[in-house]
Amino acid sequence: MGGAEERNDLNSFEVTIKEYIKQGREKLEKDLVGTREAIRLIARDKTRNFIKTMDRGLDKNEREYLGALIMSSMYQAFCYGYSIGKFEGKSNNKVFL
Repeated sequence: MGGAEERNDLNSFEVTIKEYIKQGREKLEKDLVGTREAIRLIARDKTRNFIKTMDRGLDKNEREYLGALIMSSMYQAFCYGYSIGKFEGKSNNKVFL
């Protein structure tokens, strides 16, 4: 009982969240220059901290790769947070992952 309805609700939720994630990415890329710069600076600091903690040097390519990986993760976290916040604001429902 409720199986088809639950699947439709889940599908609708997924479609909505994907659209909001896309909007978050566009907002980050176009409007939030300061946020992007802050993420870049944080990624650079995290890379330095990693090198210090591991007591191991990284060559330039490795540092750039690690920094890009950190930035990508932070961009993704921003987009997911944006989408969940927007969904909760429009639906008055809490989202639990």
